[in-house]
Amino acid sequence: MVRLFMLTLAIFLYLQPGIVLAQDAAKQLVGTWKVTSWVSKFVDGLTIDTFGPNPKGRLVLTSDGHWIVIITKADRTPAKNSEEKAALLDTMLAYSGKYSIDGDRITTRVDMSWHEIYTGERQILTRFFSVEGDKLVIRSGPIVSSTVRQGELVEGILTLERER
Repeated sequence: MVRLFMLTLAIFLYLQPGIVLAQDAAKQLVGTWKVTSWVSKFVDGLTIDTFGPNPKGRLVLTSDGHWIVIITKADRTPAKNSEEKAALLDTMLAYSGKYSIDGDRITTRVDMSWHEIYTGERQILTRFFSVEGDKLVIRSGPIVSSTVRQGELVEGILTLERER
């Protein structure tokens, strides 16, 4: 019985720092973040501004684990016909879901998205993040591009600043 207690205590003490670190990271992330840049880096070295040099967007992370993001190209104009309305989908990204944190990873289980790209096998999105003061950088890691240069390996790098 004493051995079982000691083993349980050792496991608890071993795992506790990771739990505390995840809670601290979650506290750092909660809030509203403004997009300052979004770049796509391809394996051949090409780097492009995914939605131009001044994308617009917000990421909202709530204390109860909800993620809501919308990003648009800066120079969008109102659509005048059906084709222009459809084309607007190519100049935005929006989705929501529940997120969890494990170290420097943030995983979102998408519950809805702007054009259903994040459904089925792509419903779980894992990204890597770092926070320095009021700056948040989220990296996709290498993924297959579904928008720019479809089918090629790319890493998306989203940079945001905390809104006050």
